[in-house]
Amino acid sequence: MQIEAFYWTARLGGVHAASRHLHLTQPAISSRIREMESLLSVKLFDRSKQRMIITADGLIALQHAELALDNSVKLEQFAAKQKQNRRLRVGADECSAMVGLTAVIAEIKAHYPEITLEITIDVGAVLNQKLNDHELDLALLTNPMTRDDVTDVFLGWMTFQWVAAAQLEIEGGEFLPEHACAHPIVTHSAPSTLYSVVERWLKEGGSVSEAFHSSNSLAFIAKMISAGYAIGILPVPLIRDMLAVDLLKVLPCNPPIEPARFCVSYVTERPDVQLDELVALTQATLLRQNFLVS
Repeated sequence: MQIEAFYWTARLGGVHAASRHLHLTQPAISSRIREMESLLSVKLFDRSKQRMIITADGLIALQHAELALDNSVKLEQFAAKQKQNRRLRVGADECSAMVGLTAVIAEIKAHYPEITLEITIDVGAVLNQKLNDHELDLALLTNPMTRDDVTDVFLGWMTFQWVAAAQLEIEGGEFLPEHACAHPIVTHSAPSTLYSVVERWLKEGGSVSEAFHSSNSLAFIAKMISAGYAIGILPVPLIRDMLAVDLLKVLPCNPPIEPARFCVSYVTERPDVQLDELVALTQATLLRQNFLVS
């Protein structure tokens, strides 16, 4: 760059020092200075003496060069900040991550290739707190309880079923709370939507389980149930494939299990990201996959 060659030659007192600073050869520095002199039609240095001396015109040009380089640095900093702002911190509960999130990510990357995604997988209560603390920009979760500066958009209903291992002998007919309490029950660790769903269903029937096991891994819970070690309530999107290969069976229950509100929640003040379009894209993708009931 001609301006840099001129600026550092003037500041460091010679072509040799400028060439070392810019990691260029001395002829390259001299050539760029001559090109700049030709472009401006002025003499920037007096070369009549042994040491190059900056001219009066050169001093004026030096002031402009300094401003230009300073603005160039600011522009680079602005570009870096804009790139940082294109980062989107996305949170999802484990069911979303296992069933629908991959498709959502693929759609986001297809429509917004400039966005860099950072994914966090956790239970809804933790995602909710991270949103409120602005540690996430957007999250897929059930029953959000967010602050005023976070927008919640209802996407659809998450449905649940009581399930057991296909080979486990369960009394036929309606599956009642007292029947559930005759078996070990496994669910998500509290606080979580799944824990609340199980606890509320049992209480509605006036029952309390004495064999209530918990885990923070939905995948592990599903494996425990399919192995016959326990029964449990699981989200319908998660169990479809396991039902299809007879790893699990549904226990038709009474009372019915209330579905949970499934939302995408996002920090409202993100003007650099088209969040309304992202939300619509996410909803369409999840509904297309039958992840939610509208």
